[in-house]
Amino acid sequence: MKRYLLLITTLLLTTSCIDNKEPTHLGVGVRKLGKVSGFALAPCQKSNCVNSQPELTDEKRLIDPIKIISTKDLAFEKIMGIVLKDQSLNIISSTDTYIKAKQVQFGKIITDVEFFFAKSGQIHMRAEMRGVPHDLGNGRRLVESIRFKFHQNDY
Repeated sequence: MKRYLLLITTLLLTTSCIDNKEPTHLGVGVRKLGKVSGFALAPCQKSNCVNSQPELTDEKRLIDPIKIISTKDLAFEKIMGIVLKDQSLNIISSTDTYIKAKQVQFGKIITDVEFFFAKSGQIHMRAEMRGVPHDLGNGRRLVESIRFKFHQNDY
């Protein structure tokens, strides 16, 4: 009984200290991509982030983008369907080339997920957990599960 009480107290204290402020640096903007500039998602600056754009992150936080095989409209519909089907994800905003969603766990732990439909025929993804120094791979697992569902047409 004491173990459970200690565990619950630790969880409550840990989650009450999380900073859940809405990030202001998210979205698609003009960024330096090597020697040229172009539209891109925000770079990863912390270890609680993964990004599919190699010019904006290091190898540890790099994930593969999704290749669009059919049309951009069908790919957009598939990603939107996958996000809407997942009960832990909520869509915050979307345009014809960008989707921003957030995943809420345990009422306080929030992961921001972004999808950018580039002209190069790829869907770039970025996931960052708010307020914690390490996400223990949660962002990577989230975008990899979305990629798997995308290729399985599970939307």
